[in-house]
Formats: sequence, structure tokens, C-alpha cells
Amino acid sequence: MINVQITIEEELLADIEEASKPQSPDLTAIVREALHAWLKRREGQRFEQEWIAALQKHPDEAQRAEDWLEAQTWSAP
Repeated sequence: MINVQITIEEELLADIEEASKPQSPDLTAIVREALHAWLKRREGQRFEQEWIAALQKHPDEAQRAEDWLEAQTWSAP
């Protein structure tokens, strides 16, 4: 791992320290978890944008998928 220096507002730091009291994670763990969550959200957003672009480029393919869903036979459990 490498060390990274960041600057945050004092009020934000105070809020983080207050919120982390019950669990007592250190600030590094909190920032690391937040960055992992941010990356995961961005990955999901990028996938959604690519999916929407593909559907806009080939809108008829979405209808074909719906046709297949309607054609499927579902049995009761």
C-alpha cells in the first residue's frame, strides 16, 4: 500500500469521527471503504450507459428479448 494525503473540510471530518465512534474504524479504513464503493458505483453507471447506448443503437433487439420472455413457459413450483 502507499500513503496518500487528502484534504477534507473540518466539519466533514468531525461528522466522520462522530459517526465512526460506535464501530471505531480508523479513518484510513473508512476512506478505503468509501473509495471501493465509489469505484463499484462508477462501474455500474458505466455498464448502464453502455447498455442504454446499445439499446438505442439496436432498439429492435429489446423487443425480441421481450418476445422470448413471453414465449417462455413457466411452471409453478
